[in-house]
Amino acid sequence: MRIYHGSDHILNKPLFGVGKEDNDYGSGFYTTQDKEKAEQWALVNGDDNAICNIYDIDEEQLEVLSLDDYSTLAWIVELAYHRGARGESASLMAEKLIEKYKIDTSKADIIIGYRADDSYIDIVDAFLQNQLTIEEADRLFRKGNLGKQVFIKSAKAFDALNFAGYYEVTKERNQDEINARADVERFLRNRRTDIQLSGFTPFGIKAIDAINTLYKYNKEYKYYEPSVSIMKEIKFNTNPNNPHKKRGNWSWQRLVIHIQKHI
Repeated sequence: MRIYHGSDHILNKPLFGVGKEDNDYGSGFYTTQDKEKAEQWALVNGDDNAICNIYDIDEEQLEVLSLDDYSTLAWIVELAYHRGARGESASLMAEKLIEKYKIDTSKADIIIGYRADDSYIDIVDAFLQNQLTIEEADRLFRKGNLGKQVFIKSAKAFDALNFAGYYEVTKERNQDEINARADVERFLRNRRTDIQLSGFTPFGIKAIDAINTLYKYNKEYKYYEPSVSIMKEIKFNTNPNNPHKKRGNWSWQRLVIHIQKHI
């Protein structure tokens, strides 16, 4: 498999164990099979230099996990697990979704999934705040044409990387991608306004619905279907005199009320 990495410098030997844990899928090396996406990433990150590094990797002996097999909800959960969420209520939502929908990536050498950045994390946050349904989030991700990342995760996968060269990127940033980001930001801004001023409630599966009912993704027909209901009372330590009170010490009822007041 040929993969590309956009950067501001030549990187002929990526190092295992180097990188931030709060990236999309954790600490590792982020590449893509889409050369144009790598070029755009190089233009974003490079000040004076924009470099597209080229690699070949033989994935035959590697464990490759594709998040396409697990749906957009699984991808959102993976992002929330590594990047966290903004705000207390969104963080509580993320914690419960991670408990229910986080897939086991411990044995994966490579993970393939959407590429995200700060502008698209806004979509994740809007979903966690019950401002979007999972179906709307999926459409917004696709509208932005994020592209797929090939995330080199394990030491074994790093050892299988072979540097195949590089070239300087001289083209301009893709205006279609810039416009798509602007459209997404406009949609989210209008949605927040509709909720705050008109009391609009999105129709579909929101984060709180995915917590109250276990959903499974039907990959063949591309829709979510409810599985076993888990409408159980979630008990937290709500002792108001506890000086070491943590985020998770809210009652579920208080969490719902808090969310309703802030959307």
